[in-house]
Amino acid sequence: MAKERALPEVLEKDFIICDNTLNRKGWRLLVAGIDTEGFNKNPICCVQHDTWMMPVGKWKNLKIDKDQLIGTVTFDKNDPDAVKLYWKYEDGFMNAVSLHIIIMEESEEPSLLVQGQRYPTITKSELLEISLVTLPGQKNAVKLSTPEGGDYTLNIINNQKQTKVETKEKDNKEVENLQLQLDEQKKLNAKNLVKLHVQRGVVQEAETEHLTKLAETDYPTVEKMLDARTPAEKTEKTDKTEKLSETAEGKKLNETIKEFTQGADGSKKAIDDRKNWTFLDLYKKDREALSVMQEKEPERYKALELAFNKEAETMSLKAE
Repeated sequence: MAKERALPEVLEKDFIICDNTLNRKGWRLLVAGIDTEGFNKNPICCVQHDTWMMPVGKWKNLKIDKDQLIGTVTFDKNDPDAVKLYWKYEDGFMNAVSLHIIIMEESEEPSLLVQGQRYPTITKSELLEISLVTLPGQKNAVKLSTPEGGDYTLNIINNQKQTKVETKEKDNKEVENLQLQLDEQKKLNAKNLVKLHVQRGVVQEAETEHLTKLAETDYPTVEKMLDARTPAEKTEKTDKTEKLSETAEGKKLNETIKEFTQGADGSKKAIDDRKNWTFLDLYKKDREALSVMQEKEPERYKALELAFNKEAETMSLKAE
């Protein structure tokens, strides 16, 4: 087993965060136009642009030096994850960082374009956060956002030298890449939404996979539904009596199952006044019965859920 190494008094690393060169996507960011005023008031250092998680450090000494934005990250010595990341950079297993900006102005001014540039030059931007990353998406990794928080897409520069076939092929590839990025962002948003409500104590482990998939297609509805859930408040008294209540709750659940799945004569049938209920009706009026259906009648549950999702699509309810 490897011996634990002694930590330096201060865990710091210097980085070239970004420069003015053409990046892998075919556009440039002018570091002189980056507004760092707001960032300096909250100079967080995240991991992989995951702002839902706790930061692992903070940035300092941000400045522009010869068309390069440079700075120093101080790792949180009291955070085991931050210490692990420090050693990854110290030993050379990780080397990259990435900044996240809001686009304020862009330009196709010829004097600002360089050979091979396919997208406008970002002349003014606002810095949101700087992350430690394993593999940057670009040589000088940058994540772009709109002022409203959505994804920002640069328009391709019109190049008369390209043939129509070449332009179409490149555009199609770019659309595919953007769609993949959007799909990945939807998955990340859905995962983070459910994770947040797991931490609030309103989502059970068994629900996470189902809720995450639903949030990928209908984020606003799932968000409202989970926001409406109230965490159960546990006191010392309720902890002591929890085992006693389990038996009573189990009896109540059995009664609910029997009422929902059987009639008075014991034969399997839906209660008359519920047989035409939709997924949304059950969710609004009897969530417990909906949970019972999911466990006892999964095929019926999925059919109602599918009908609900199709109806949601016609109403243009989908993840942003």
